[in-house]
Amino acid sequence: MTVVRWVVTALVVAGTIAWTLSDWYIGLAGALAGLLLELMALQVGLALGAVLFGLRITHVIIGVGGELKSWTTTNRRIVLRNIPVLATIGITGLKPGVRRRTVLTGAFSAVLCAVVAAACWFATGSAFGRGLALAATACFLLQLVPVERPGHTSLGWFVFSLPRVTGRRLSELEARPLVLAGMDAYYRGDLDEADRIHAELVRDHADLLTVVGLKVATACAREQYLDALQTVVGLSGRSDLGTRELAFVMATTAGVAVLAVEAGQFPEEAGLETARSMLGNAYEAGYPKHRAHGTLAIMALLEGETGKARQLAGWSAESSEHALGRADDLITIARAWMADGNNAKARELAAEAHELAGWSPRVAATRARLQIS
Repeated sequence: MTVVRWVVTALVVAGTIAWTLSDWYIGLAGALAGLLLELMALQVGLALGAVLFGLRITHVIIGVGGELKSWTTTNRRIVLRNIPVLATIGITGLKPGVRRRTVLTGAFSAVLCAVVAAACWFATGSAFGRGLALAATACFLLQLVPVERPGHTSLGWFVFSLPRVTGRRLSELEARPLVLAGMDAYYRGDLDEADRIHAELVRDHADLLTVVGLKVATACAREQYLDALQTVVGLSGRSDLGTRELAFVMATTAGVAVLAVEAGQFPEEAGLETARSMLGNAYEAGYPKHRAHGTLAIMALLEGETGKARQLAGWSAESSEHALGRADDLITIARAWMADGNNAKARELAAEAHELAGWSPRVAATRARLQIS
């Protein structure tokens, strides 16, 4: 798919230059605008579709670059970045009938993207408009190709592939509202409620990946890292998991392993080697490297590379999609400052982490250490 994108990009650039000739630079500016416009239409369509058809918007990240302002709640995180171009939203099932609602959301976004691309052709009287129309149309058509990878799911997959999903994967979708209720309880620190929901899910859906994921999350929240590690490692031998799912399993294994090492529950050398191996396999399966920054930050901290740990955790915190994830990253940065003897800076970060997820064992333990010091 990456090759296809580069080929399409080259064709758009060549076509724009050929169509605009002496004003080619204006045409290329229009092509860039068309690309950004269509990508924005895609995200707006998903957001509106989610509202219309009963999905939850889990996060909205507006712009690129460093974080300018953020608003974080238990169920949603909104981030405004320094350069307000592009946007990314996350959606998940909130009510029964998740597949139907998701397909309709994808179709709504596709229709909006088609309307935007078609409207751009009314501007072809100028060089800018020609580039605009070519790029917007190419971006729309590329989005119709069904693609499902760890870091990207296209509109084409929502519209053309999702209706044909059967078996366990369909069960994963339809069980998502109850799994989401369990994850909501986990994010707000109500672990007993999360365990109760997990027990309810296990009765009918013990083999679902999302149900196992809920168990792993609550085990980690109770600092039972070895139990969590045993559970997630057991998933890697399953023959019913696709490449995308295995990528997430391996990345999760790496994350749990470094937490176990940090907590003193697993030998450092073996734990870090396990994490490196699992991340390498996850990358090969298509897992986006930027999603592993939080795990890599803890690894760097364990190895005494405090500056690297702060940098990686900072990147992870800025791209975090929920309050607990950001709190964990802030605590990693705080611990790195503590290792360098700057407890004042660490206290500032720990205070923000406490506001986001004060119940988290990592947050509570770090604040306790700072209060004693």
